[in-house]
Amino acid sequence: PAKGLSLRGETLRWGVSDDREALLMMSFGILMIFAAGTAFTPAGLAGLPAQRTAARHASARAGVFDFLAFGKAGASHILVSDNARAQRIKAQIEAGQVNFADAAREFSTCPSGAKGGDLGTFGPGQMVGAFNDYCFDPDTVVGELGLVKTKFGSHVIKLTKKP
Repeated sequence: PAKGLSLRGETLRWGVSDDREALLMMSFGILMIFAAGTAFTPAGLAGLPAQRTAARHASARAGVFDFLAFGKAGASHILVSDNARAQRIKAQIEAGQVNFADAAREFSTCPSGAKGGDLGTFGPGQMVGAFNDYCFDPDTVVGELGLVKTKFGSHVIKLTKKP
């Protein structure tokens, strides 16, 4: 017979072969629902695909597997040769004339520019001094743009994950 889970008078049903499979499916479903911030009702579940799409484009939203990067920061950057150029690019992004990823693809001299400037996550000390200090500074706000000068050039940095 079909098993189900009932919360707030709503029942979700699925066909399973035994209680272990039901428990596994229920645990996975609850994990995915809470990770997406969805109400556990049929109406809430119906909006799950749209919420997942929106979550992919949110600038600072925790993901299901963020615990794997515990203690690490995440950032995107645009590397250019001089500070004046970095300031102009930062101003264009803040004015909404161009988005960060497109600016990175167009202006960055770093290979990460091809990925919209995304550097992924990194631990303390893995980046050059001033860049590392900016990303691990408790006062740096996720999603805001900053300028940092290193031996490689000037960086427009957007912190995407706090350690």
